[in-house]
Amino acid sequence: MVDDLVMRKLIQNNVFFVIPSWSALLGYPTLGKYVHHNVSKIAQDLVIFFGTHECAVSTEKGILYFLFGLGYYYTKFELQTGNYIIDNRQLTGLVLSDFVYDHLATSKNITLENDKEVIINENLFKLPLDLSHKSETQKAFIQGILMRNLFIPYKDIFLELMELLQKPDSFQIDNYGHMFLSTHWDYYNKLLISNIMNPPLKSNYLHSTAGLNEVSLGADQLLNTYFSQEEYQELNQFLKKMKELLSNLDFDPMYLFSIIENAFPLLKSYELYSPNLSISSEKRTKEFLLLSAEPYINSFAPWPIHFQRKTKKELEATFTPEETTKFEARETQELEEPQIKEIKLEQNQFEIRTQKRPFVEIKPLPIIPISNTLQIFLTLKKIVESDYDMQSIGKAFEIAHNYIKSMVLHSKFLWEMSKFSNLYQRADRNLGLNAKEKFELLESIDKWIDLTIKD
Repeated sequence: MVDDLVMRKLIQNNVFFVIPSWSALLGYPTLGKYVHHNVSKIAQDLVIFFGTHECAVSTEKGILYFLFGLGYYYTKFELQTGNYIIDNRQLTGLVLSDFVYDHLATSKNITLENDKEVIINENLFKLPLDLSHKSETQKAFIQGILMRNLFIPYKDIFLELMELLQKPDSFQIDNYGHMFLSTHWDYYNKLLISNIMNPPLKSNYLHSTAGLNEVSLGADQLLNTYFSQEEYQELNQFLKKMKELLSNLDFDPMYLFSIIENAFPLLKSYELYSPNLSISSEKRTKEFLLLSAEPYINSFAPWPIHFQRKTKKELEATFTPEETTKFEARETQELEEPQIKEIKLEQNQFEIRTQKRPFVEIKPLPIIPISNTLQIFLTLKKIVESDYDMQSIGKAFEIAHNYIKSMVLHSKFLWEMSKFSNLYQRADRNLGLNAKEKFELLESIDKWIDLTIKD
C-alpha cells in the first residue's frame, strides 16, 4: 500500500532534458562492463529525454525526483582491444536522488541568459517543449546555444534516436514496462527494468553496459512504492501518446532545432499540452529544473561520502587489462551448433562481398531542375543509376531537398532526403553505392515519384 505521507501528485510538464555526460554528472563512478569484458574508456554517454510528467516524493533518505517520458541512454566506449563499440538503451524515466538533482541545479552555467525555464549548464540542457510565449530574440538565442552546444556535436545520436522512435516496436510500454535510469540510494547508477518485459528482450537488456553499475529488475518496485494504480495507468496512457507524437514528428535533419519547434503544435493535437506554469521569481540557491522541486528550492543535499566522486582520468587509471585481449562479437557467442556457425560464416562472407562499395571516378553533377518536383526526382534517379560517388549523390540530395522544400512541405520524402544527404556526404571520397544500397535508394525515389504523381 502506498504511504500517503510520501505521495506527491504527478505534475504534467512537457520538457526537453539532455544530460551530455551521465558519468561526468555522477563523478565517474564506474567504467562498467560489456558482454563480460571490462570497459577501458568511455567516449560518450549521453542521456536524451522528452518529459511528460514529473514528481517529487519525500522519503526517509531524502527527496526523490521522478521525470517520466521517453528517452535514450547512448554510450560509445572502448574495450581493451581499442575498438569503439556503441550501445544504447530505451528509457521511460529518470529517478534522481536529491543530491544528484541539487548538483545538477547548481552546476556552472555556460550562458549568461537569465531565463528561469531554460537551463543550460555544464551538466544539463533543459527547456520547455513550448516556446510559443518566448520573444523572437529569446528563441533565436536558445536556438543558437542548442545548435552550437548540442545538436551539431551530437547530431548522429539525435538522428539515431528519432529513427528509433519511428519504429513500431520501440518504446512499447505494454510489452516492455518501464525502464528507469536511477540514482536512488538503493539503486545508484543502475538501469532498472520491469518484470513484464518479454523474456528475449529482458535477456538483452540485463546485459551490463558502459558507465552503469548494473542493469537489474526494480522499476516495478519503485512504481508500486510511490504511485497509485490510477496514476500508473494515467502515466502509461500519456507515454503511448508521446510515442505516437514523436513517431510522427516532422523535422529537418540538417536543422535539428526543428525537433523543438515542431513538437509544440503536435502537443495540443495529441492532448499532451500543459500550459506553462509560473515559476517564482524569489531569490533561490539553485536553478528551477522541475516544478515539483519548488518546496525544496532553498535546500541543498550534499554529495554523500560513500558515493565518492572521481575525475575521468582517475577512473580510466583503474582499468586493468584482462588476460584475453581479443573481444568476440555477440554473433559468435550466441551460436552454439557447429553446423549453424559454418552456415553463418558463409552467409557473412557472401554479404561482405555483395555489399562492398566500388571505387568510382569523380564526375560533375548534371543540372538539377529548380521548380518541378517530378523532374527533380527523375534527375536524382538518373544520378543514382549512373554510379556517381556517394559524396556527389549526397550533395545532389541536399540541392534537391532545398529546391523541393521551397515549393512543398511533404514530410514523407523531405525527411528521408535530408537523411540520405547527410549520410552520403560523410562517406569516403571516390566510394560508390553497393548493389544493395543502390537498389534500396532507387526504390525510395520511385515511391517519392508515385507520391508526387498522386498529389
